[in-house]
Amino acid sequence: MRVDEYTYKDLGQMMDTMKRMYDTVRLVDPIECREITVDASGGVHYGKECHSVWNATSRCSNCSSYRACLSSNRQSKEEIYENRRHLIQSIPIKLLLPDDNSFSCVLELISVDTQNLPQPGEAIVPILNSEGIQLSQGMTDTDYVVTHDPLTRLFNLDGICRAIRKLLVDDPDVDRLLITGDIRHFRVLNKRYGRQRGNEVLIAIADMLRKRCGSDTVYGRIQADHFVLCMPENRFDEGTFIDAVEEIGKLVDSENYHLYFHLGVYRIDDPEIPVTTMIERADLALQSLHDQRENILTFYTNKLLKQSEDEEEFLSTFENNLSDGQFTIYVQPLFNSDKAVTGVEALTRWIKPNGTVVPSEKYIGILEKTEHIAQLDYKNWELVMRQLSAWQNTSKYNIIMGVNVTPKVFFYMDALKALKELVNNYRIDPNRLVLEFSEVDLMNDTEKQFELIDAFRAEGFRVAIDNFGIGNVSLNMLKDVHAEYVKFDRTFIAGSESDPRSKMILESSLKLCKSLGMNVVAEGIETEQQFEYLKSLGCDRFQGYYLARPMPISEFESNF
Repeated sequence: MRVDEYTYKDLGQMMDTMKRMYDTVRLVDPIECREITVDASGGVHYGKECHSVWNATSRCSNCSSYRACLSSNRQSKEEIYENRRHLIQSIPIKLLLPDDNSFSCVLELISVDTQNLPQPGEAIVPILNSEGIQLSQGMTDTDYVVTHDPLTRLFNLDGICRAIRKLLVDDPDVDRLLITGDIRHFRVLNKRYGRQRGNEVLIAIADMLRKRCGSDTVYGRIQADHFVLCMPENRFDEGTFIDAVEEIGKLVDSENYHLYFHLGVYRIDDPEIPVTTMIERADLALQSLHDQRENILTFYTNKLLKQSEDEEEFLSTFENNLSDGQFTIYVQPLFNSDKAVTGVEALTRWIKPNGTVVPSEKYIGILEKTEHIAQLDYKNWELVMRQLSAWQNTSKYNIIMGVNVTPKVFFYMDALKALKELVNNYRIDPNRLVLEFSEVDLMNDTEKQFELIDAFRAEGFRVAIDNFGIGNVSLNMLKDVHAEYVKFDRTFIAGSESDPRSKMILESSLKLCKSLGMNVVAEGIETEQQFEYLKSLGCDRFQGYYLARPMPISEFESNF
């Protein structure tokens, strides 16, 4: 259900009107169990715990506002308090603030029933739910269950938000940091070693937090491998944290999997924003590390917020832009040692209505965080099939075309089935296609990736290992992967020019690939010297700006 959005000015006017109709009108943040006020300039301020209106010490067991927030639907309940029946209506809303940020909260409208008051001496009969539990002031035992993670016995999202807010309210003069952390590719750990081993790692992390954190720090696990803690800034030591995550990394460390733990840090410079927003800001820093293959931490900056806002804007318009045909393919030719064109690589490009061409590295990383990456990959595959079909009865019939396959698409579609259907629909020989898998991506869940490659090859597709030389187990991988092509990354080639040891590794790797029956493609050739050198080593194909830049298909057809 759609949740209504209000600017702070509109909300203030509406609440003034509602106060003429209800006994109590207030805003609450049900996650933190706090009343909220919004001042004339749009500043948000947290007040007393919302359940204190009933003289309760913890969240109401049947909190209608919490249910409204989770369900995005209006909820209601009755409370008996001080010989009165109170009808509470909880309406979920989204509050839009002056800085264009927003957060979810609840508008509570409370009416007091003055018509059916109990007679003197008459006992108040509380309202019970179907299980016979009184629908009023929360219960201590229940409160522990709803605020703690049963696996680690740490605070869950509810508990950590309320605990952090209590710290900020009770001791506002202390500068604090909010830190979020997670395990890189935790899903792979669970798949490879089993959920039980994954749970043991999470429990070990929880135990480490108990051992290392003092009484002035609160911490919790809000989901899966996602941990949060809040501590005084003067006790934060980056070196100590790096040592801690190194200790975590030792929990699972083998030839096929290394456990890396990343940390995002937010300085709480505005204690009045919701704790969930603080967590989101630390997470922005955390997400910027997800491609890093080491234990590391970084701080949130306003630049990250601007980047996040730009990403949200891009994603909100992506599907319309895709359907409008703004995403297309350029091709970059591949040449043999005689500088004759033998194939092309299809590269996605976003061409805006004003003619601006946006290269794929500007947006692929954004799309990989969502299911949209599958939509783009499918669109690219279809454009490739359409072009190969157009070349069927021309002089370019023998041109083979490479296209990237992003491993994350396998989370959202059956890629093999989709490609087979496209090949059949456009009547294409699958051997005219080279499916390119990045070596870095193959390092994650390696065994599964190799099985997928074998499945594609069994259906007649060719396979290339792209960006070879930037992973950390490249040579070990070669003995197990079956591919027609290995594309040596430009950084691998460039590094060999200035470092004799890198040159030796390059030459040995190339010789090994050839001996294993794989063709070698040199990427990023920028000079004649590079071309002649790699040609002398026996490289089969060459690609780079020295030979040809990526270009529209019409330009390729005219020039080659």
